[in-house]
Amino acid sequence: MSTTTESPAAIEGFTGRFSWIDPHDLVVDPYNHRKHRDAEDDTTQPDVELQASVDELGVLTPLVLRPQTGEHEGKLGIIFGQRRNNAALAAAKKAKAKKKPYRLVPAIIRDDLEGVDDAALTVSFIENKHRRQATIRDDIDAAKQLSLMSVPKARKNRHAHAMGFKPAELAAATKASKLSDENLTEAVDEGFNLVELAEFQEVEDVDDALWTLRRAKTRDVREGNAKRGNWKQALADLRAEKELADKCAELEQELTTAEVTVVGWRWHWSDTPTRPLTDLLTDDGEPHTHETHQDCPGHAACIDKREAEVIWLCTAWHRHRHALTPEAAKKDTAQAGPDREAAKAERRLVIANNKAWRQAREVRYDFIKDLCQQPEPSTRVWPLILSMITGTSYAYENFISRKRTDLTARFLGIKDPNENNSQWTRVGDPFGTVIARTSPAHSWRILLAHVAAAHETEHMDDAAWRNHIHPQTIAWLTFLKEEGYALSTVESETLAKGSAQQEEKTKPDDEPEQDDSDADAEEPEQHQEPAPAAA
Repeated sequence: MSTTTESPAAIEGFTGRFSWIDPHDLVVDPYNHRKHRDAEDDTTQPDVELQASVDELGVLTPLVLRPQTGEHEGKLGIIFGQRRNNAALAAAKKAKAKKKPYRLVPAIIRDDLEGVDDAALTVSFIENKHRRQATIRDDIDAAKQLSLMSVPKARKNRHAHAMGFKPAELAAATKASKLSDENLTEAVDEGFNLVELAEFQEVEDVDDALWTLRRAKTRDVREGNAKRGNWKQALADLRAEKELADKCAELEQELTTAEVTVVGWRWHWSDTPTRPLTDLLTDDGEPHTHETHQDCPGHAACIDKREAEVIWLCTAWHRHRHALTPEAAKKDTAQAGPDREAAKAERRLVIANNKAWRQAREVRYDFIKDLCQQPEPSTRVWPLILSMITGTSYAYENFISRKRTDLTARFLGIKDPNENNSQWTRVGDPFGTVIARTSPAHSWRILLAHVAAAHETEHMDDAAWRNHIHPQTIAWLTFLKEEGYALSTVESETLAKGSAQQEEKTKPDDEPEQDDSDADAEEPEQHQEPAPAAA
């Protein structure tokens, strides 16, 4: 005789009923595990994210309550959900202030726990003890999912606000989610927000990227730079470094695929058996090229790490009987010495600073664009505009307005009206349409963009940092700095150098030298004229 064993039926875990409750009618159960404290570690108050969620959507997870006995008999006490109820009370207060209705809170009432204090304490403890904090990866993934949903923008932004995300952070979530776990953890520990995490992800493979961005963020916080100027400069440097490294890697892969020998790059080759083809001549006395040299056993290449360019080489030019160009031979016979080394160092400095100057220009352009979009100008804007216009000749202004409209358009965030026109067929009134639709209150933006374009064109070219610094370069960098722009290293050095030059220029010619030696008596008489007496 066979018997059939049936699976036991599922049973309810506890006895309870669902109800909507006014948050003002509740009390805290005396055996609630989460206690109110006056100290900073009070965990009964909602954090910013929870409060934002309750303000927007109300309490979504039911509280657990039980009927009270003793002092609060007839009331319902919170076993867990105290933070959610406090958030609901705060939201209700805001709603009342706006004369709007407030939301009730959902609750499960545990009648089976009435008078059973030990069970209530255990349930409350377990609920809080076993609640697992969501990881930053969970938060980013949730933001990413919301950002990818096809819902109206306003609705999506409401959800983002409820979740504690700004729209810009929501848009950055997809990129931030690509960060490695190690870098994500370290960056979060440094206090990076979602936007900063996404920007860090772009350059996480660059050496010391996290350290560089952390230092920039610290400087922004210390200086009160809400526009993240130091961060943007550091990020621009890292992006340029990554772009250069990626390009070098791509070139190296192409050379390897073509079975070309790749050797390491050097500043100078004169003391090695290897020479660039630009230093070598063919049997016909013509400069060697990749095509004329590729059959030579010494044919090779290296990658100039500064510019991501391929340099073609011969690794044994003397053995393969190549002749040097007159210029290369002359360099080889030149005497090495301090002057030559100083010239090389100066050349390296010029190359590095030219590159850094161009790099900083892009960050500066973006800052100026934001400056031209702000709701109200600062007190420094109008003096700059007026002094620029009143001190500009017709020919200079004509050059800017008729021949250079691209920067003004860029700073205004519009298409260049002369983009498709030649130099001789320019638009007569390039910004007439913009001016017509701009209110008088915002007209300063157009003027500022125009003045900024003039400064950038005339006083911020690649050589602006060299030798004598133009006063307008100093004035423009000073203005941007005071507006909150974080100067790059080369810009800071240029401003300091230019300021020193101006100070030296304004020093009186008859200012006496500070010298306590007896040599003063031998100085020419004109250098010892006493200062005029004070009136």
